[in-house]
Amino acid sequence: MRQAANFNVTVRDIRLDPMSLPVRFQAPVAGPSRPALASILLDRDRVVMKRPLGGVDATVTCPLKAFRGVAVRMSVDPETDGIRTVVELMHRDPAMTLPLVSREDLGDAEDVAADWQAWGKALGLPLLIVEGDGTVREAMSQMGGLVVGEVKARRMVSSLTKRRPRFLKRRKTGLAGDRGQVVGREIIARD
Repeated sequence: MRQAANFNVTVRDIRLDPMSLPVRFQAPVAGPSRPALASILLDRDRVVMKRPLGGVDATVTCPLKAFRGVAVRMSVDPETDGIRTVVELMHRDPAMTLPLVSREDLGDAEDVAADWQAWGKALGLPLLIVEGDGTVREAMSQMGGLVVGEVKARRMVSSLTKRRPRFLKRRKTGLAGDRGQVVGREIIARD
């Protein structure tokens, strides 16, 4: 189990590596009254989150299929007036949404896109974009609906589906002729 090595900057700055799964880290998550610090274990097929809920530490296990996708969100940080980029594992319940990358000075747009696509490919989830007004849209919908790494199947022409392949046309089909019956007796070695 790998501990998130670069988590010690601040609680707000997180940059996890998608190639080092499973990873254990702590991140602020939305709570019923105020944000809380949760201990999270992220694996290739599930997420285990331990968080305070009503004064008691609750452990929630959720399969990765329950998440909507890997979303990227850019917003203005109210404390520093800088642009904060967040790549998050988005769930339908905002309290279950987990930050994967949260940095103020992440670099240029290519670094953000590389992190975002790497997380989408590592987890096998669709890539999402969160607009400034909070609407969520799928990123690849304008590019033909292909997900990263997905191959589109070729269509088979219906007139050729029942035919023999070209290299087998020169050969004659075999006939199921008279087959001889093998007769014999069983030999068993006994003490």
